[in-house]
Order: sequence, then structure tokens, then C-alpha cells
Amino acid sequence: MTLTTYLRLEKFRRYIPDWLCVGVLFVFFFLVAERSRPFNRQFKLSDPTIQHPFAVVERVSGPMCLILAATVPLVVMTVVTFVKHRNQKDHAWHVLQVSLLGSFLTVCIDGVVTDILKNWVGRPRPDFLARCGPIATTPLDTFVGINVCTAPLGDRALVDGMRSTPSGHLSISFSAFLFLSMWLFGQFQLLRNVSTNPVYWYLFAFTPLLLAFYVALSRVQDYRHHFVDIILGGMLGCTIAVVVYRKFFNSITGPKSHEIVGEEELPMLPI
Repeated sequence: MTLTTYLRLEKFRRYIPDWLCVGVLFVFFFLVAERSRPFNRQFKLSDPTIQHPFAVVERVSGPMCLILAATVPLVVMTVVTFVKHRNQKDHAWHVLQVSLLGSFLTVCIDGVVTDILKNWVGRPRPDFLARCGPIATTPLDTFVGINVCTAPLGDRALVDGMRSTPSGHLSISFSAFLFLSMWLFGQFQLLRNVSTNPVYWYLFAFTPLLLAFYVALSRVQDYRHHFVDIILGGMLGCTIAVVVYRKFFNSITGPKSHEIVGEEELPMLPI
């Protein structure tokens, strides 16, 4: 079965509303959430938590994080699905479609929710004073607003400096890569036959999470986030990943973990 043939089937068309949700969330994320100005929370120049230097080159930039969150699951899911279901291409297209839908929906929901929280909280980043460049007469131990900032790095950097909590890198990374790890555990039923499964499958399934933890470490090393931002971002991403995953796939601990919710009658092909 070709892709064009599959797209005409009823079992694809019933997921069209979900794909429309992905599109709406995607547009809202880039055109509204990312461009909204955060709450201008007051701060003190004497606060040591916002006195760190500004890292010009980030270990993992924002665009790089989004590219990784989109392309890594896309490549892994595509390869695994067509290798696993190489003798049943029609089923392979369907599994891949639902898998990518769940992954993209997870990242889009997470991105929108994270940006809304960032703008509501409005907490300064650890490198905020470097972005602010306060005027020389600003008192050290008095709460002030961004009106004292000269913005030496530009207005965009200044505004982004008030969007520390929660970490967007962490929430997006953990939402995308936890979803992918759960998907791998489910597709290979790694929690059903622990004693007989080869170790390399577990290493393969855990690798996406290692990438998420690297992103977490990079945000602290670049002084882009406080530790609480990292924790909250990770928790948010994990929560959204688990909820969305269970909407589309059965529990990774169950006997039918490889199957799509509501389609348990589909046979499992040997790996």
C-alpha cells in the first residue's frame, strides 16, 4: 500500500481532527505564545541569582532544541516502524501516522502551555542583569522594574530574560523524548519479557532520555535557567508526554503495549 492510498482510508481520516489541532497549536505557538510579552516582575540589582554572564553561544539553542524534538522522533519512529512491519506496509503507515501524531501533538501542547506559564510568571533569568544593563544610578537594594534597563543586547534579549520559569528547553525535550522512550518500550514490549529481551534494546529505548538530560545540563551551564526552572520544565514535559501517549497507545506495562488504543484487534508482527 502506498502513502496516497492510505491517506484515503477511513482509519486515517478519523485522525484528521487531531492533526488540525496540531496545526492550530503550531501556529498559535509561533505567532502568539512566542511573541507575547511576559509579566514585568520587579528585581534587585543586588540579587546574586541574576548576576551571571550572558552566554553568546548556547550549547543547545532554541531552534536546535525544536529541531531535535521534531526530527529525532520522526527518524526513529519511521525506521523502527517500517523495519518491524516490513511485511505489512499498510499497517506500518497507520502505526507511523498515529505515532507521529502523538509525538507532534505532545510537543505542540507542551510548547503552548510552557510559553503561557513563562509569560505569567515573568521570572528573570540567571543572566538577566547582563541583558538589562541597568543605568548607573539604579539603587542596589531596592526593587526596580525594566524601566531602569538600557538593554545593551537589544529589546528582544531583554524581554526573553524575563521568561525563565519553567524551562522551555526542558519541557519540550522531556515531552518529546519521554514520549519516544515510552513508544520504544511499548513497541518492543520491553517491560513484558524483561528476562529474555536483549540489553541493547533497553539502552536504545533509554537513549532519548539521555539527550533530554543533556539539554537540562546545558541550560544550567549556559546560565539560562535556575534549578527550579529545570525541575518544573521537566515535570511539565513528562506529564504532557504521559497523558498524550496514553491517549494513543496502551500502557507500556500491559500485554498489548505495542497496539494503538481502540485497535487491539490488529496482530503484532514478529520483530
